[in-house]
Amino acid sequence: MSLVRYRIGEGVGSATITDDMMLLTTVYGLAAGTLLTVLAHRLRQRWMVFWGAGLALISLAYLLAALLGLI
Repeated sequence: MSLVRYRIGEGVGSATITDDMMLLTTVYGLAAGTLLTVLAHRLRQRWMVFWGAGLALISLAYLLAALLGLI
């Protein structure tokens, strides 16, 4: 068994999540949630309407909070 050691200040990964990445993910979530809700309503899939609408609402709430400067 090998142990991996890191120096002080080094992390496992150097990828940083920025605010722009979060906003883009939220926009994609809003679009996907809206599309899922519309398609699921037409196909009469209640569980998908629930998840799609939930994704769209949470994404919309995050976008509004970001626009108002709460995040």
